[in-house]
Amino acid sequence: LLFMKNPILRTLDKLGLNPFSSAVAKFAQARMDERIAEVNAAKARSQDSAAGHGDLLSRFFKAKEERPDFFHDGRVLVMAVTMAFAGSDTTAISLAAIFYYLIKTPDCYRKLLEEIDGAVISGLIEDRPNGIVSWTESQRLPYLDACVKEAFRLHPAVGLPLERIVPPRGAAICGQYIAGGTIVGCSAWVIHHRQEVFGEDVDIYRPERWLETNDEKRKQMEGTMLHFGMGSRTCIGKNISLLEIYKLVPSFLRRFE
Repeated sequence: LLFMKNPILRTLDKLGLNPFSSAVAKFAQARMDERIAEVNAAKARSQDSAAGHGDLLSRFFKAKEERPDFFHDGRVLVMAVTMAFAGSDTTAISLAAIFYYLIKTPDCYRKLLEEIDGAVISGLIEDRPNGIVSWTESQRLPYLDACVKEAFRLHPAVGLPLERIVPPRGAAICGQYIAGGTIVGCSAWVIHHRQEVFGEDVDIYRPERWLETNDEKRKQMEGTMLHFGMGSRTCIGKNISLLEIYKLVPSFLRRFE
């Protein structure tokens, strides 16, 4: 946050000189510059600046024209970066974490393979030539679900504090009054390591914690997971990401060692 909120770095960002800018931010800025050049050229020819484009970037620029006081260039860039990260980079991070922890914990890897193979033998999973496991079939694999959730817990894809602005009337958060307009946030990396929720061994990859507990405790654990955000601002791509992850992991493990 020291670097993200630094006014000097923000000025460098505007000048395109910030060495800390991520590759995704640079990509998004380049696409914005290209679109701005297209829009200016279209206006010079007295043509519709939105012609030929119906993508999200065009909608962001349209919002900027309609509400320039709110949707400035910086906000357009933030939205463009979000669209690049969401559903691609974050899902890739989660998949990498799942396979990393499976490889690092051979017993878990073995148990998951046994569950998948057993499901194929029992008919819970269709034995397709290409090894693909459907979404519906993946939901019949409790240990797979535990492995995925445990990876989500230990390595949430988003490390940002997921900031929110306190309403004008203020709010009581954790028993403390917070004035309206204050920016607040919490990190999934911290929340996911609460011992009173997940147990004393929070630093260990142990999928069994999701299977050994009762329904009430499991509901509390799931309600504490913040990897997709929470409430009305939950990631809109959550279901697509889960679909990809729960299909790819067992399908991949069926085809490759």
